[in-house]
Amino acid sequence: MNIKLIDVCKEYNGKEVLNIDELNFKEGYVYALLGLNGSEKTTLLQCVSGLEDFIRGTVLYDNKAFGEFVKSDISVMLQSPYLFNSSVIDNIIMGLKFRKFDKEAIEERISLYVNCFEIDDLLNKNTRELSGGEQAKVSLLRTAILETKMTFLDEPTASMDIESTLRAEKLIKAMAKGKRSVILVTHDFLQAERVADFVIFLDKGRIIEQGEKNKVLKFPEHKLLRQILKRGDEHDKNSNIDHE
Repeated sequence: MNIKLIDVCKEYNGKEVLNIDELNFKEGYVYALLGLNGSEKTTLLQCVSGLEDFIRGTVLYDNKAFGEFVKSDISVMLQSPYLFNSSVIDNIIMGLKFRKFDKEAIEERISLYVNCFEIDDLLNKNTRELSGGEQAKVSLLRTAILETKMTFLDEPTASMDIESTLRAEKLIKAMAKGKRSVILVTHDFLQAERVADFVIFLDKGRIIEQGEKNKVLKFPEHKLLRQILKRGDEHDKNSNIDHE
């Protein structure tokens, strides 16, 4: 799915928090939304995914306005996802049942996705008994298993350990194969470098730099982004010194 934003704006309580002249998401890629706290990364994701509305502007999905056909082609994982009071496996396949997949198709999807994480011992457990990291795995699997054209992920690995994060990143990259795309909100520049094709850096609700990930992250043009990446390099150097 190709998505195009033209002159979009978002306000809260009369205060403008997001203003973007133009932004394009093309099918078949992973896009990482980066920025400091308060840059409105999540606001942008929620508006583009249809969870919230811009107060003005145009958003086109394959050159059409948002409608039922768009909803069926979109899936969203929020940073604090809601899990139903039932078993892990029921939560994972709930979206497939809602979309009226038959039993054979559901079983096929289960076999493809459940092994992305080592959660065989959790499948019959109630989600209320899970840790935060386990809940995040279930939520990501519930989203990925739908195989929608466009997937929106808001900090999907924030509560995962390193091993699970790397497994999740492998899954995220797989979710953008073919004509499918992923828009990922993350605070982790290294994660963006590992999984994204393109990065979009926001500051105070505006895009200050965007483009192919290697260009933006290795040769940033905007002063703020250069400062942030330089501080990260210095932290890595200090960390290496500390461990020697």
